[in-house]
Amino acid sequence: MFAFVEDDENAMVESVSPLKLRRKPVQQRSRMTQNAVLDAFVRLLVEKGYAQLTMRDIAMVAGVGLGTLYEYFPGKKSIAAHCIHQRFKNVGTHMQGWIEEQKGQPLEVVAAHLVERIICLHAENSAEWSALIFLERQISDAGAYQILYRQIVGIWEQAFCASSDAAAYAGKSAEVVHAAVYGVLYQKLMLAPHRLQEAGFAAQLRALVLGYLQVSLPE
Repeated sequence: MFAFVEDDENAMVESVSPLKLRRKPVQQRSRMTQNAVLDAFVRLLVEKGYAQLTMRDIAMVAGVGLGTLYEYFPGKKSIAAHCIHQRFKNVGTHMQGWIEEQKGQPLEVVAAHLVERIICLHAENSAEWSALIFLERQISDAGAYQILYRQIVGIWEQAFCASSDAAAYAGKSAEVVHAAVYGVLYQKLMLAPHRLQEAGFAAQLRALVLGYLQVSLPE
């Protein structure tokens, strides 16, 4: 059961996990409706900011009735959580595909390819990513962050395992590689997203990751 309170818009908001849908999209039409809502939310987030957008705004841009919107999502925090979850899940899916493309290559080749592709993926919609990353820090709790963190670190571990020389990097940590890429990339997205496509940025981030892989660690 949901327990509801009234927000500033006199709309019902959830008091349970924001990732819990009120209605799961099973049919193709339902999935299209949910995707339209998520796309509308991201567009409005960039244009107006989270504090200013309303459920009514989202319904109008998505082309659905306000009642239909509430059939799926109990409030805008739920929509925000699903947008963030979907975007990061999509990054992970892409990463797994890029790893498969480079399977059997030396780890430095695999890692460099992943860094390049991750930057390109975020640069395609840098304004949206910037807004979503700022929002993530407002609405994500520790549990949600830990789940996401473990998933992405696990994909970097897959990259290690898929390389031809994984044994040579037995002392190196996928957590460190992820922290380097995540930290530098997301700081750039928050502070200067328009500079993400600069060649120098990609070169520096690639050098950071490869430098860690190449350095000798104490036994």
